[in-house]
Amino acid sequence: MSGELTIFHVADVHGSDRCFRKWLNAARFYRADVIIIGGDLTAKVLVPLYPARGADASRRVATWQGRRVALETRAEAADFARRLRDEGAYALETTEDEVAELQASPDRERAVFTQLKVAQLADWLRLADERLAGQAVRALVMPGNDDPPDIDAVLADSRTLIDVQGRAVELAPGIWLAARGESTPTPWHTPRELPDDELGRRVEEALESVPPGVVAIWDLHMPPFATGVDEAPVLDGALRVQYDGSGEPRMQPVGSRSIRRLIEERQPALALHGHIHEGRGRYRLGRTTGFNPGSQYEAGVLLGVLARVSAQKGLRDFALTSG
Repeated sequence: MSGELTIFHVADVHGSDRCFRKWLNAARFYRADVIIIGGDLTAKVLVPLYPARGADASRRVATWQGRRVALETRAEAADFARRLRDEGAYALETTEDEVAELQASPDRERAVFTQLKVAQLADWLRLADERLAGQAVRALVMPGNDDPPDIDAVLADSRTLIDVQGRAVELAPGIWLAARGESTPTPWHTPRELPDDELGRRVEEALESVPPGVVAIWDLHMPPFATGVDEAPVLDGALRVQYDGSGEPRMQPVGSRSIRRLIEERQPALALHGHIHEGRGRYRLGRTTGFNPGSQYEAGVLLGVLARVSAQKGLRDFALTSG
């Protein structure tokens, strides 16, 4: 690998099989030297799939996107489960009684959901081993705020995907990447949230191994405050989106002040983010160019950033991608 790299970065695939397959294919399509998923690997939605009462044993029902779905055969149920995974949701083969039990026990529901996340990630690792075999590409991933700690051991066993959470790695002579996947607190109380000042300290820890004088790339799931790529809808106490007089969602900056301060002080050549799905775009802070590719994982659309980086000149060119 020379001193110039082509990097393809995405974030927030949230369990979408279709987006993950597209990410693997992007290595060849974009002729990328490095492909990255910068946090939030696992899904956010669990869909129980269970036999309808008094019906044939092969008939299943589910509720998806606010409507009841009736699946007459095992084949239809299997196809529905595959479509859910493409859209970033997990089907749970269960019973109506167990659904009631899960609804009554958040701890049990969380445990079942976590098992499905771990199982899907193991499937992805096997697919990555198959699809990336023989390619001279480095595939980097890290958990984000929505990913449970249980997936860390799975990632550690991967032969192909490199977990860069909390680490600094040399991508090529003179080009280094440091990564951190946590976020500041959210209304959803996700597994990897930290107070802003603690998040800043964790980022600094990841930066300690980056040598001076190199081209530095920061892959931080959380975007910096008030940079445009951290604009999210205003929510009320019931987590409902608030709208202005024209019917558009009211937006507000929700990024990290500590991360913004560190970028302004240390000026990495390139900063890559995610977390805010609506925050697709680019910003400049001094000499730093930063990106959030955004996310449309529910539609199976993979949004990304393609960047060419030189050890001599830093960021050479870039493009926001959609496919």
